Amino acid sequence: MILQRPYMTKLLLLIEKYNLFQVMRYGLVGICAASTHALVALGLFHHLSAQPTLSNFAGFVSGAVISYLGSYYFTFKSTDGHGTSLPRFALVWLIGIIVNVGLFQALLDAYAIPFALNVFIAIVLTPIAQYLMLKFWAFKK
Repeated sequence: MILQRPYMTKLLLLIEKYNLFQVMRYGLVGICAASTHALVALGLFHHLSAQPTLSNFAGFVSGAVISYLGSYYFTFKSTDGHGTSLPRFALVWLIGIIVNVGLFQALLDAYAIPFALNVFIAIVLTPIAQYLMLKFWAFKK
């Protein structure tokens, strides 16, 4: 069943009110960044026989570049210069790593949450925290 016109209007108003298109763009950028990270890391490790940690680090850096450029130009459509946005973005990413690892370890120590569930929780909560920091601080308009 196709939504009637008044319901479509209400739905579009809700999407606009809560800026859900921006959230969707953030998710798309995240998928591209994570895919780039994985492809670079796997490619270096399997095809060029690079050391595992170096492969993963190169993947992480390449994913971070995609994430920054995608966030700057597509998600938040920033008009600030890179001199302002890039250092803030880098700090948000560092905080994100600390949140991810810290949350993972805290849940493991305090509640002995199974590994897979713990990874899932960290993967879900870290991007939410990063989105809020990027939106309200790094790329604040």
